[in-house]
Amino acid sequence: MQTKDSKKIRIGNLKIGFTNKKITAYAGYSLLAAFFKKIKLKEVLEEVIPIVEVSPNSKGIYSKMIAYFLMIYAGGSRFSHLLYLGCREILGKLFGVKELPLASTTLTRLFNKIDRMKQVEEMSEGLWGFMRKLIRWEEIKEDWVTLDSTTIPRYGKQEGSEKGYNPDKKGRGSHSPILAFLNRSRYVINVWNRPGNVKSSNNVIGFFKNTYERIKGLIRVAGVLADGGYYLKEFIELIEGMGMKYVIAACLYSTLQEKIYEIKDWKEIDEGIWIGEIYFGHEGWGKERRYIVTRQDTGVRENATGKQLKLFGVEEDVDRYRYDAWVTNLEEGAYEVWKRYRARGNDENAIKELKEDFALEGFSMKKFYSTEAAMIMRVLIYNLFVLFRNEVLGVEERSKRLLTLRYKYFVMGGIMGRDGRDEILRISVITRKIKSKLIYLFNRIERYKPLGETNCNAFG
Repeated sequence: MQTKDSKKIRIGNLKIGFTNKKITAYAGYSLLAAFFKKIKLKEVLEEVIPIVEVSPNSKGIYSKMIAYFLMIYAGGSRFSHLLYLGCREILGKLFGVKELPLASTTLTRLFNKIDRMKQVEEMSEGLWGFMRKLIRWEEIKEDWVTLDSTTIPRYGKQEGSEKGYNPDKKGRGSHSPILAFLNRSRYVINVWNRPGNVKSSNNVIGFFKNTYERIKGLIRVAGVLADGGYYLKEFIELIEGMGMKYVIAACLYSTLQEKIYEIKDWKEIDEGIWIGEIYFGHEGWGKERRYIVTRQDTGVRENATGKQLKLFGVEEDVDRYRYDAWVTNLEEGAYEVWKRYRARGNDENAIKELKEDFALEGFSMKKFYSTEAAMIMRVLIYNLFVLFRNEVLGVEERSKRLLTLRYKYFVMGGIMGRDGRDEILRISVITRKIKSKLIYLFNRIERYKPLGETNCNAFG
């Protein structure tokens, strides 16, 4: 349908017109709609979210949460980006809700109702209970648990936004969440938010115990990889008492620096990088443990990582090197232990993906637990994307990020119409190959049998 004004608009020989037909830029979300229906996401969210809505005018918890999900998948990083979704009527029909919210305040009001630690804990456990039913543990069998932390700068006066360690925004208030991953499988097992001014070791033992209970009995835990925040006598003794292997980044305290300085038997493993090992015990730690140490030559490796041995920095041969150390109870060679710890790069990439693709640094609210609740929900959104990637898209795309797959599968034009008595969403496809791939993916979703159903031959 054109207006008189639209007839005057031209670009070369092309007229520009307008239509009031229902069109969406996210017709590819129909894949997610089919997948979410299959895993019964609506029923789970309505049960797990610790809010009871009594207003007769309420849009319902699921309609608000699915809008939050779709906004994240569309690239949103703040509540005002709800406008990214465009035609709400089509998406509402796709996901089985009467109406998606239009105002960002609808979502902030929802999360602001989750403002107590008990609510957040119950929600987190409920959402993980949902994920543990969906993940194919029999295919994973064994994995390493990786424990890490990150810094999230904040720009307002939010609860818990305090000045602390912040390498990128020094002096800026921040939050300091800790996360646990399955190293090879890429799933996030757990996340706790923390104020920005806490020590890196704050609450790590309780966090690990809670994390281990989540996967206990599901797979064999090959061991624990952890950053320097877990370099604690109590934590190491806990792991050893559980009979588990570990590789933990060591803090280079002065006594450990002195021991590292005594190493003479360095073995070069790459240009400008050497490896060695020592046995060392801090005073009060009870016994000596094995440490793997690397040193990198800043004159050869421009981006050398690690720390200078400050106690000996006046000596030229020490000043040019940067050192890293890890405490471990693994018995394999030093180089193999070092490679094992370098596998943490998977989780550093996952944190980068969480920040850049799933807005881990966004959606901050004044209330600390409201912010944590929104963060936990984004971790679920990430985990469901990993599950979708693994179960629907197949092996060749398991390493692809949302940033890539968004424009391959989700951003597709679609127009609402009718086919006899039925409404139909016609997806715009420009080649037969794309159409065939979409049909193939819909068939995979149809055959997918989640939540403990028998699915040995689900995808052939």
